[in-house]
Order: sequence, then C-alpha cells, then structure tokens
Amino acid sequence: MRSTAASRSPVPELRPHPYEHQRPRRPANLPLRKQPPPARHAPPDLRLLIYVGIALAAVLAALFTPYLIAYLLQAMNGG
Repeated sequence: MRSTAASRSPVPELRPHPYEHQRPRRPANLPLRKQPPPARHAPPDLRLLIYVGIALAAVLAALFTPYLIAYLLQAMNGG
C-alpha cells in the first residue's frame, strides 16, 4: 500500500516575489475626460465658529468661577 504523500508531486519552492508597482487602470466603462476638471471652490470661512467657541468658553468660565471660589473657600475653612 503506497502512502498518499508519496504519490503527490512535490510542492514547488515558495519564494517571495519583489513588489512591482502597476499603473492604476481606468475602468473601461468610464468616458475619457476631454476637459480639465473644474476649479475647486475656496474652503469655507470658519471664523464665525471660532468666535462662537471663544464666546461659549468665556460664558462657561464666568459661570464656573464663583463655584470654584466657593469650593476653595470651603476647603480652606475645613468644611
């Protein structure tokens, strides 16, 4: 009785292949571009959001300050 390992052909030696870059291929179903792409719009002006964020931070700091002072006074007085 022959073993099944002996009847198989030898496994080819596996060697790592060097990476070769291939140029990306354009899908065949897309039409070729005849004109350059349209100009991009300018990025949005986010200065208003910065001002709103600074104003909210100032309001929160103004509301938080009395509570912080009361906490520190209470901690200093041993309460």
